[in-house]
Amino acid sequence: MAQGAEGSGDLPYPRFSAGEFARRREAVRALMDSLGLDALVVFGDSSLARHGHADIHYLTGFLGNRRNYLVLTRREDPVVFVQSYNHVANAREISAAEVRWGGSDSAVAVAEHLRAAGGRAGALGYVGPVPVQSYLVWQHALPDWRARDVTESFRALRMRKSPEELDWLRRGAALTDAAFRALVEGTRPGLREYELAALVEADARRRGGLPHLAYMASTPQDDPAVCVPRQTLSGRTIQPGDVVITEISVSYGGYSGQLHRPLFVQRDPTPVFRRLWDVALLAYRRCVDALRPGATTEDVLDAADVIHDEGFTIHDDLLHGFGIGLLPPTLRTRRTAHGHHAPLVFEPGMCVVVQPNVVTPDERAGVQLGNLLAITDSGTECLHRVPLQYFVVG
Repeated sequence: MAQGAEGSGDLPYPRFSAGEFARRREAVRALMDSLGLDALVVFGDSSLARHGHADIHYLTGFLGNRRNYLVLTRREDPVVFVQSYNHVANAREISAAEVRWGGSDSAVAVAEHLRAAGGRAGALGYVGPVPVQSYLVWQHALPDWRARDVTESFRALRMRKSPEELDWLRRGAALTDAAFRALVEGTRPGLREYELAALVEADARRRGGLPHLAYMASTPQDDPAVCVPRQTLSGRTIQPGDVVITEISVSYGGYSGQLHRPLFVQRDPTPVFRRLWDVALLAYRRCVDALRPGATTEDVLDAADVIHDEGFTIHDDLLHGFGIGLLPPTLRTRRTAHGHHAPLVFEPGMCVVVQPNVVTPDERAGVQLGNLLAITDSGTECLHRVPLQYFVVG
């Protein structure tokens, strides 16, 4: 079982078991063998509430800040190079791998480590959006190494969740549900839009969770001007008759839930917004019904056609992989797709967020409904306990 602040009480931070980390490292070494790699470098930055460190976190449990690197060779255990010297001490408390300071430039430290490990030449795989400056450092310092991007292959390992990971995702979903309930209870006319995020994040912190996403947008139902949650909340004052569109994620040790529900302030939805809700609920249920082992992304796209059949469209993605951070697949509807993607087959242990953001064709009005789900042997398990309903608040 996972351990941590809400588990055994013996550790100051959540920590996966030694067996879980051994499983992951064995899988990564097998991947290196299959790709003919002599070394692997994993990059992380502090984007999206530090979830840009998801790939490093997979091998260490460390969700860092700024730019950090993990190095894994065929013969040595992973080493994390932390760029900020004052972050090293805390990283050592959290990480299940060795932590070193990266010096003035962690890319240089990575190259020196590879040379010290006896690698005069070889195949170097890198994971994540490595900055071009770091890549140029490696070209100069490791002229006989052949570098290649293996991000897609690495992240494929992360798509199927272990029992421990699913336990953490359930905890993250429970924290997300609690933060959403705090939002429902606290939303009222007179608050600024950005104060809604304070309700979410305060509840998350009080329970030991890590705030991840508190995307929200408010607009009058009678004269709507926004159809999708905002990433930067405005100073607009909440008014009676408003609709608030939400996307809420809180994590347990980096593993987040994700929940979308509309809030209507002191008034029931108008006919337009009730119609948007009804279609969002219909599309959600059809997409969830399509998810099962052996089903493909094409099956989900078939189910989502109902949105356009009913005269609406979408703005946000329809479905995306999740936990920890974004993972494949990322789907829109066929009519709103940005390019073509090869079909993906769903397997037990994968986790996805189904989140139809149904909007009017002029994109002035919209609602969003979504949950984090795990693919099971027979279908799906919704990891959230908030009912499939809209909420009248205030």
